[in-house]
Amino acid sequence: MAALYAHILTMKFTITLSLFLIACFFISSCNKGPTGGIPFYLRMDTAVVTAPLHVSASSNTQAIQDVWVEDGANNMGAYELPCNFPVLDKDSVRFVINPGVWQSSESTNPVIYPLMNPDVFTLYAVSGSQYRHVPTFTYKGADSVLFNEDFELGMDYNSSMTRFRDSAKYGNYCGKITVGPTDSSVVAVQQHASQGTGSICPYALVPGQEIWVELDYKSDVPFWTGIIANFSSGSTQTIPVLFLLPTQTWTKEYIKLTATVGQADANTFNLYFEADNPSGFAGGSVYLDNIRLIHM
Repeated sequence: MAALYAHILTMKFTITLSLFLIACFFISSCNKGPTGGIPFYLRMDTAVVTAPLHVSASSNTQAIQDVWVEDGANNMGAYELPCNFPVLDKDSVRFVINPGVWQSSESTNPVIYPLMNPDVFTLYAVSGSQYRHVPTFTYKGADSVLFNEDFELGMDYNSSMTRFRDSAKYGNYCGKITVGPTDSSVVAVQQHASQGTGSICPYALVPGQEIWVELDYKSDVPFWTGIIANFSSGSTQTIPVLFLLPTQTWTKEYIKLTATVGQADANTFNLYFEADNPSGFAGGSVYLDNIRLIHM
């Protein structure tokens, strides 16, 4: 009887071990995927952005910080440029690359930029190989840029903004707002359509649309960017959107206005910039270039 009991225990152990080994085999096989667990690598160092309509090459600045990657039906997430990431796939692999920006310059707030088309391409890949790709993005819609101010041919702001030649990052001119030692702030308001072209200013922005402002800036003093809402009654409301700190290097900014425009529910809008002079500052200047108002 004892021998029979021992034999049964041995059989149970053998069956259990066999089932465990079979499970391990299947789990291991699943984890390896179609490439046997050997990926290929895709490297992207920087992105290229094609200028939208009516935007010159000299003012076509961009700051695509991230790429959001889809491999076939797989969402691979976001990678900060430059990047080099593994892909567990092979043969004909279709990629969809979306451009990512840091909304309001916050690295903790990366978003897919909704005003640009994704870069779609197919790569015939071999496991264990290294590939390179330069993602190229275009703006959606030929008429999406309502306003483009590069200060090269003129200026569309009130007298608080002046054209300045020596400090432009691209082209020859930029805009300059100067706040003196006795000023608390100086406000520059957009008054005309972009150098006499495009839509009539102020702009009838549509609630619910994606509405963004792009700009390049450097500054000696902090400043506000915002919009002025114009109502049918004739009244106006100044709405600050983003407060930017001084920086001595040119910086690209992406500012989302969608929610602000929707909440204001006004007839038309103007852009404005307000240079501030905090206590203890002797004043200084804000330099602006390549200001774009884009909607979709």
